[in-house]
Amino acid sequence: MKFPKIFASTSAVSVFMALTLGSPSMVAYAAPPITIQSEQAAHPRLVRAIRDMVDALHELEAAPGDFGGNKAAAIADDRAAIHSLKKALYYRLHMDDAAIDNVP
Repeated sequence: MKFPKIFASTSAVSVFMALTLGSPSMVAYAAPPITIQSEQAAHPRLVRAIRDMVDALHELEAAPGDFGGNKAAAIADDRAAIHSLKKALYYRLHMDDAAIDNVP
């Protein structure tokens, strides 16, 4: 029995779609969204370093005296280092400087 040409091409397309679109290796999976929390979970050492530097900043700010005039520079340097670490941690989020500084 001969099938009309339309059925032959339709079945070929159906087989092709079943083999390619139905194959798990061909299915596109959406990556989970990148969030502040996901970046922190992925890089716990950076998070710990930031927390340690924030603690050091608070200690330095609370310390009496000016350490021979070096306290203000040390505070500024620590704040800059914290900002740089946050930029490294959250670089994939494309945050501006103000947003980075607002992350606790």
